[in-house]
Amino acid sequence: MENLFDPFENRADRDVRNILGSAFISMLHQNRQDPVTNAVAALDKENISGRARKYIKYRCDCYERVWHGITSWPADRAGDMYAVAGLLWDEQLFFECHEWLEQDFRRVQGREKQLLQALIRTAGTFELLAYGRVRAAVSVAQKALAVLEASPSLIPAVFDIQPKILRLKAVIRNRPV
Repeated sequence: MENLFDPFENRADRDVRNILGSAFISMLHQNRQDPVTNAVAALDKENISGRARKYIKYRCDCYERVWHGITSWPADRAGDMYAVAGLLWDEQLFFECHEWLEQDFRRVQGREKQLLQALIRTAGTFELLAYGRVRAAVSVAQKALAVLEASPSLIPAVFDIQPKILRLKAVIRNRPV
């Protein structure tokens, strides 16, 4: 039986996730699909596992839905960091959501930096959970929740933080002993 894709335990899987995620972020910035298409073509030439190929297919299907969502928006919304993050979240692209938010994290300061870090941690929580890393997810969720509960109104409505706060609380409440 083949193991499941796991970028936390398998270096080759982590490389696939990182290459694909980076190409996706480039696709969003360049407003063209070439970066993902080229990354997938390059990965196809590599000797990667069947589980990695399934991951790539699944991710590309999600990326396609995100692409169609963004390209249907008015031009001013397509560049909205929070709107894009919300769409990534809805597709459960938590790694990509983390990467998307992280690029703005580097350029901001003060309270905005703290809020972005909390949102990045929120995405990280659910990326960790997707791979069964519950203890780590609880730890990250606690850090994110402390910041988000203090200032939920500072997160734009397009990202709809309240359901995410409720999910973080559920993660913490159900933590392993």
